[in-house]
Amino acid sequence: MTAIPGPGGILPARPLAAQAHALRAAAEFIERTGLAGLSVTADAHGIGISVPARFGGPAARITAVTFLAAILGSQLVRRQTRAFALISASGQIAGHDAQVTTSIDPGEEAP
Repeated sequence: MTAIPGPGGILPARPLAAQAHALRAAAEFIERTGLAGLSVTADAHGIGISVPARFGGPAARITAVTFLAAILGSQLVRRQTRAFALISASGQIAGHDAQVTTSIDPGEEAP
């Protein structure tokens, strides 16, 4: 198997192997945080971690994204649209680009 060096180690060069590597890395990352109920995806663009509405109210979700941003060494970004507010942070997990997000609907009580 060929591999390419990445900031977090050696990443597999084949797409399926890289996706599996990203999922394992994301699982280890989430396990270390102790946060249950997050949604995780991995594809050619990296790792996506979503803090879903079932996680709790807006304040709980923003706190979770803030906590994950700190672990990633990132800052929180808030983008407001007419439909919702998107709270996100980005960084890297084991050499894979990672994005953590949650959204706040207009009908929800925002902090």
